Amino acid sequence: MPGISSVLPVLFLTIVLAGCANTPHQKSARNSPEARQVTQSAHCGLTGPGVAWVRSAEHRDRLLGVAGQNLSTELVRAVDLADESLVFVTLGQKPTAGYSVTLDGFSAEQGVLSLSMKLREPAPGMATAQVITSPCAVLAIKPADWQKLKVSGLTPKPLVGLPKPDNR
Repeated sequence: MPGISSVLPVLFLTIVLAGCANTPHQKSARNSPEARQVTQSAHCGLTGPGVAWVRSAEHRDRLLGVAGQNLSTELVRAVDLADESLVFVTLGQKPTAGYSVTLDGFSAEQGVLSLSMKLREPAPGMATAQVITSPCAVLAIKPADWQKLKVSGLTPKPLVGLPKPDNR
């Protein structure tokens, strides 16, 4: 049977490794992009599929004031526009309930920030409410060194070419 002196180094190493595994990850550097979904809604009131870039409180308030939207406005207003920009990604008008859009992933390569969106549609034959909806997702994006935004998953071809926000 091993003595206590031979077990202590293994026990100490186990505790140290467990502590390292639970250490929070460092935040990414200023020049690496970060995108997160703030909220989503089935009724954003925006009629066409597309992307709306928001860098000012005035522009944010105009989009939050669109008739028919039911976004969680407190979550959108909580985003510090001095640190992040908002991006409204909208599907446009849909003829029934059951549609939604969410952030599926993002990457940055060669000056292009790519947002991959996941589109959900009602299953064929599924009973849905016959009501016009306008689904969207609201994302918060930290500025970084990229010049174009490419959004895929909304339309057959990716939406490309939104101007980059200025690095504040």
